[in-house]
Amino acid sequence: MTIPCPSYHPTKAILTVGGAVGDVVLTLPELPRSGADVEAQQQERLIGGCAFNVARALSQLNAPVINGMPVGNGPWGAAIDEAMRELGLPVLLRNERRDNGWCVAMVEPSGERSFISISGCETEWSRAQLNKLPLGADTLVYANGYELAGEGGQALRAWLLAMPAEQVRVIDPGPRVMQLEPAFLAALSDTETLLTLNRDEIALLCGGGDPVAAAQRFAKDYRLTLICRLGQDGAWVCPGTEAPWHLPGYQVSVVDTIGAGDAHCAGLLAGLSSGWPLHYAVDLGNRLAACVVASAGPDAATDWDSLNRRFPVACI
Repeated sequence: MTIPCPSYHPTKAILTVGGAVGDVVLTLPELPRSGADVEAQQQERLIGGCAFNVARALSQLNAPVINGMPVGNGPWGAAIDEAMRELGLPVLLRNERRDNGWCVAMVEPSGERSFISISGCETEWSRAQLNKLPLGADTLVYANGYELAGEGGQALRAWLLAMPAEQVRVIDPGPRVMQLEPAFLAALSDTETLLTLNRDEIALLCGGGDPVAAAQRFAKDYRLTLICRLGQDGAWVCPGTEAPWHLPGYQVSVVDTIGAGDAHCAGLLAGLSSGWPLHYAVDLGNRLAACVVASAGPDAATDWDSLNRRFPVACI
């Protein structure tokens, strides 16, 4: 049966839970070895963090966002507060004891990026704090591994597990994927959870070899759906219960990859908010990620009209 091309009308609320942090972006010819001195160029200081990048991209796509990001008491917190106001995102969570964290993002000529992170209030979660967040039956929930991992994320993990099985959760474990306990992932079995990972994260979590085969085995064992983000090779959806399917990538010249995974999550969530089938939503993630890697910085996502002119939606 042919599924008609969908219209874009995001209506389901998207609760973005995680961190907003300061980003200092440097470009450099290569990462320094221990004891070396490498000349770098500072590109900009901006507000980032995975959850903030997702929320910003969703706002540009006119998707309804609920702000689940703590704002701290300090210079970065003040800058984040201002950035959220500019996006029209009311602050629901405040931390009066600690500032937000920040990171140095180092971009090599290939576009590959490496991070040095300094944690802040975005790593401290409590059930009382999370209970302040509105959560409807059809609300889509986004969470990231930076905030889920470790002792500070214990309350956040418990909150995610306490949701009804049919609540849609999009979880991006990120580089800290191995800090998520197998028991947590096992407890998500048979829930409406989409686990989205890039090539390196698949190898860490699911094992080496062909990434799609490894992800499909993991999906079958844990009874979860995995989305494999493979850059210009596109994305694969591995449901475990049926054969994986492929959504081709969009070929662009890569400038840097900062925020590409966040953009993909935002496109996926925006499509789901519109009631799209999963394959169309993943394709929207591919399109938005292509826009981001073709420009410098994590804030290169675009509005729906501009995105659709560059990469028109096609019947899949």
